[in-house]
Amino acid sequence: MIPLLEKAHFAPLTEMEQNILTYFENNLSSAVYMNLEELSRELYTSNATIVRFCKKLGLNGFNEFKYQLKKELSESNPMSLSSDDLLKQSLATFRDNIDSLNFRDLEDIKDLLISSRPLYIYGTGLSCTPARYLQNALTNLDRSCILIEFTDLLESVTYNIKDDAILFVITTHGDALRYMQIFENAKQHGTTVILITCEEESPLLPYSMYSIVTNDINRCYKNTDINSRIGILTVIQILIEMIAYELPGKP
Repeated sequence: MIPLLEKAHFAPLTEMEQNILTYFENNLSSAVYMNLEELSRELYTSNATIVRFCKKLGLNGFNEFKYQLKKELSESNPMSLSSDDLLKQSLATFRDNIDSLNFRDLEDIKDLLISSRPLYIYGTGLSCTPARYLQNALTNLDRSCILIEFTDLLESVTYNIKDDAILFVITTHGDALRYMQIFENAKQHGTTVILITCEEESPLLPYSMYSIVTNDINRCYKNTDINSRIGILTVIQILIEMIAYELPGKP
């Protein structure tokens, strides 16, 4: 039994909410990829009813419910998905990530990225790929910025960073505490911190002026990081396109 669904059996569910639980238990492999509107049509109920069901399980809403469900499903049998299931999972993850984005925050972040303020972009390991992509795109758009790929170097920079600087950090690492000194330094200097992570409860969130939490899931197979980072790359791509159309001589 998936722990989240098992937990639902002890919640004070209405008849309709019980029907939602039963539907997921009987159609888990397909229901986990459905969006809120599709599930509402399938069960002949309202979006609000489904959201209330999710909140009775201690979750913020349907996206968090599906995120937790997929995570527990993957943990219970991580290598059991077929190729077709993996494709559906990737598409559903991509769609959920887009639905959860706060485009007002993205507008504010875009404005910071095209400003003339000093800009540092950090990413290490596989997170260096989206960091390099952003830095390369901004450089080609004549926006000067510095890419940092090493944690020790980033910490050194933050001890003397200017108060008008912008620190753009990409990290999916579960050990967020290793960045705590860096974020504390940035806060003491009044640095504007933008954080992109997939850790919903990251202790770094309160230190960030803007934070985007994607639904990428940290996965490791045979001691190899296989986190796709599709969500993070999507956010970076959206920001790059927003910046490109904002600047003079837009495409």
